[in-house]
Amino acid sequence: MSARQLVPLRGHAATEELFRRGKRWRDPSGRLQVIALPSVESRSLRYLVIVSRAICPKAVGRNRIRRLLRESLRTIANDQPELLAPYGAIALRWLAAAPVRECKRLHLRDVLPAVRAALQKPLSPQ
Repeated sequence: MSARQLVPLRGHAATEELFRRGKRWRDPSGRLQVIALPSVESRSLRYLVIVSRAICPKAVGRNRIRRLLRESLRTIANDQPELLAPYGAIALRWLAAAPVRECKRLHLRDVLPAVRAALQKPLSPQ
């Protein structure tokens, strides 16, 4: 199975549809929330990453977490594309509040397992 193309989710209408109709769950550690819509036979996966100001008050930390979430999706798309196969659109929302210093010290080895664990849950039809 080849890796799907990851495309950022754009537009208010598409985002609203994802939040209104998407199924929600958290990874086992509770650090990440996933909001997903089922696949519609497309070669692309639309994605959105969300990090609130309440999680990390400094933009530097929020941007770092966003980059790590996007890199986690890219890694999974290349290494384990079967985990992303059931999804047409997906939002990853980081929930783990941490001190500012901790936001800056996060690494891919901290974020990737949470994303991988969250995507292990099968998407049941709505």
